Amino acid sequence: MSNVIFLQWVIAVAYLLAAGLLAVRNRERQLESIAIAVASSGLLLHIAIVLARGLESGQIPIVTRYEDFTVDALFMASVWLLAQWRWPPLRSAGILVLPFAAFVVVVALTYSLGVFPMSPALRTNWLIIHASLNSLALGFATLALAAGLQQKRGCAQLVGRLISWTFLFWCAMVAAGSYWASIAWGRFWGWDPIECWSLGTVFAYAFVLHLRMRPQWCEGYRSLLIGILPFGLLMFTTYGLVFVMRSVHGQYLFQ
Repeated sequence: MSNVIFLQWVIAVAYLLAAGLLAVRNRERQLESIAIAVASSGLLLHIAIVLARGLESGQIPIVTRYEDFTVDALFMASVWLLAQWRWPPLRSAGILVLPFAAFVVVVALTYSLGVFPMSPALRTNWLIIHASLNSLALGFATLALAAGLQQKRGCAQLVGRLISWTFLFWCAMVAAGSYWASIAWGRFWGWDPIECWSLGTVFAYAFVLHLRMRPQWCEGYRSLLIGILPFGLLMFTTYGLVFVMRSVHGQYLFQ
């Protein structure tokens, strides 16, 4: 366990170092490639830890709260690294995305690192699909917010694309979760708090996409407002809701 804790701190430091290098790259352009290399090294180590966890437990490592946070942080860093390679203007968004991923990696260590066997309701491939879509949506949402906060010229269209992908993956996550619920609990929808707030997040991002069809909502403080509010709702649904309301999802997240 001590080795895992140490390596997880190394990952967090790598992400923070890469973000720092990106922050000063305006003066030293050669630091940009070093920052990407450092972030990539941290990501490779991050992937290795998740794979090792899966081999150790003999099951997909997305059951406990520790695993949930660790995998989410992995998707945040992965989405940014892939996106900045495809769209270089998003490279500077790593200044915000990578520290947030580092923070989530460290928060994961505040939970038990113990391995817990899956309950029968979790022994389905739909859990993998549902959880992966959730992490993908979170990764795209984090990148969209980071790019929007920077207000870089020429990024407005990219932010819109990222929000669209967030909306797509989140909708798919809700649909997959609904089908999984029909298998696990015999109903597609039970008005569980997390189900309801997830649907509310769908409506929030749909509303944001609608507003972005108007040019005046794509720049300035209005763009920041419509970027922050749905992201906050998504984060509360993913991480905070189980602390204030009882949910069937909570039984798997407080280990």
